[in-house]
Order: sequence, then structure tokens, then C-alpha cells
Amino acid sequence: MKTHVKGALALSLVLALLLCLVGCGCERGGKFEVAVFAYKYDDSYIATVREALKEGFKEHRGEVRVTFYNGENNQQTQSTQIDTAITRGVDLLLINAVDFQAAGESLATKAKNAGVPCIFFNREVTDAAINTADNFCFVGTDPDAPGYMQGELVADLLSTNEAFRRYDRNGDGKIQYAMFRAEVGNAEADGRTRYSVSEANRLLAENTALTAANKTGGVLTRVGADQLANWDSATANSMMSALFRVSGGVPNIELVLCNNDDMALGVISALNAAGYNGEGSRTGSTSYIPVYGVDALATAMDAIQSGKMEGTVRQDGAAMAEAIVKISMNLLHGKDFLADTDYTFEEGGRKLRIPYTPVKA
Repeated sequence: MKTHVKGALALSLVLALLLCLVGCGCERGGKFEVAVFAYKYDDSYIATVREALKEGFKEHRGEVRVTFYNGENNQQTQSTQIDTAITRGVDLLLINAVDFQAAGESLATKAKNAGVPCIFFNREVTDAAINTADNFCFVGTDPDAPGYMQGELVADLLSTNEAFRRYDRNGDGKIQYAMFRAEVGNAEADGRTRYSVSEANRLLAENTALTAANKTGGVLTRVGADQLANWDSATANSMMSALFRVSGGVPNIELVLCNNDDMALGVISALNAAGYNGEGSRTGSTSYIPVYGVDALATAMDAIQSGKMEGTVRQDGAAMAEAIVKISMNLLHGKDFLADTDYTFEEGGRKLRIPYTPVKA
């Protein structure tokens, strides 16, 4: 009889231990489960963040298992993936939301109801989404900063009368530009589109030595409407091919601003097909039109180095991933978001901004 009692007691202890393991964050072989949701894999910048996250979490592979999901730029697909991860008992959600405007608060509610901490990254959700739960935060960038930096790069390029006349092909004292942007309402796209032009015009207007420019109403004059290429190289290529014209040896576009490097590279490809921006053309060639992007992708840096592209703004995917990994490990271990780091959230919220830096030829 005592043997049976001891056996039953031992079985109860084993079951209790199993239940304890299922309820804790270090189940499934003693590892935390982290799920990373990218809005789409074929976004070149997000690909750099994803690869950097893989490398960053490798340092913690003894205690963390990470699963990556491709949202394929479809919010329904991503929402289903998040539901699946929650059902499987994930310990942390890292979300690069597809429809960050409309779905951000809904995704935050999913995570809150499941009791799962969440880090939104890159595509900025509302403050209301972040404030849904005390264990949510955002890691991204200042959406306006690259616009200002592009404007500074343009103003620097055109800062002398000699340089200005070189790019003012039709001699009207203005610079005809094309704008390739992403979706309206995206804070990053809006900031880059607005402030690249306004900052360039402000700085050029203040340049008293620049007499070749007609500063009335702004030096930069847009050709056509904003080109909604939505971060995509092939779309930008097609749009630039349709927009670009050369009449009497004078192109209708004298400068191109792009919200990201993928679009800039698509534009350059279209210019190449028209006989412009070939290798080495930046240095002295008349068949060169300055093109600017954002991200400092390796392919864009190669284009700058080879004389096909004028400049970009570095959005540091590795730095973003490093911050996400550090905050992730703090959350998994029940620590404060920024414990043992030098990071600070912006005033009044739990949003961390990774700085940009300008890159020019």
C-alpha cells in the first residue's frame, strides 16, 4: 500500500513539474520562443534587419529559439501568423506591421489579450497601440530626419554657381526634380517626401553666394505628381521610364529624390536605359542626373562608388536589430526594457529612435 502511495505521490510531482514548465517562459527544451513578423521579405532594408536579428539572437541560442514569418505585404496573412504563434505559446512578439496604421492597435490587442510582450519595429504604430500594455514598445527611427538630410545633401551639391549651372540643364534658375515615394500616411514616407524638398529650398534660399538660382517660390520644381512607387525598384523603374523625356538634348528631370534606395536603383536603371548615369558618369559627364535614396544598402553604396548615384542616408539596420535583441532579452528575463543599455526612449512614451547619417559621393 505504501508503495502505491509513494508511486502516486511521485507521479503527482512529475505532473506538477510538467505543468510548471508549460506555464513558464523557458519551456520547449528550456528555450524562450520568439516570433519575428516582417511585413515582407523582399524589402531590402527589412532583409538587412532580419539578417542582423538572426545574428544577434545567435548569441543567445542556448536560451532562445526564433521563428521568422513573411507577411508578404498582406495584413490578413500576418494577422493569421500572429494568431498561430500566440496559440503555440510564444513568449515574445516582434512585429514589423504590414498595415501599421489600421492594424497596429488590433495587433496590440491580440498580444495584450494573450499576455505576450511585444516590440513593434520599423513601421511605426500609434502611441495608443504602444500604450495598450505596459510591456509593449517601439524601435524605429525619426521619420523626418532622412528628409532633412536629403535636403542638406541637395543644398550642398548645388551650393556654388558653377555646380548649380551644371545641373540646371535648361538654364531657368530652377532644378526640375522627380519625387519617388511610398504610401501616403506612412510617417517615414511623408517625412522624407516633405522635408527633403523644403529643407533643400530653405538652405538654397539662405545661400547668399548662390546667384545662379531663381529663388522665387523655391528652387526645386517638381515634374509631374509624386510617383507612388511604394518602396519598389521595379515600379520606380517603370514610372521613371514613363516620366523621363529628353528634348533637344535637355532632359525634363534634373534631379531625383527617392524615399529609399530600392526606388533610387530602379530610377537609375531607367536612366541607364536612356543613356544616363552610366558607370563613372558623375565625374564630369553631361549624361548624369543626381539621384538620392535612403538606407545605404550595399547595392546603393556600390552605385555611389561607381559614379551612378549621388547620395543616400544611412538607416542602420544592424543598429536597429541590436537594440531589438537587447530589449527582447530584457523582456524575456523580466527586466526593464532598457536595463543595462545606453538607450533612452523619447520623452513621453516607449519609443526608441535609431539615428540616421547622411552619405554622399
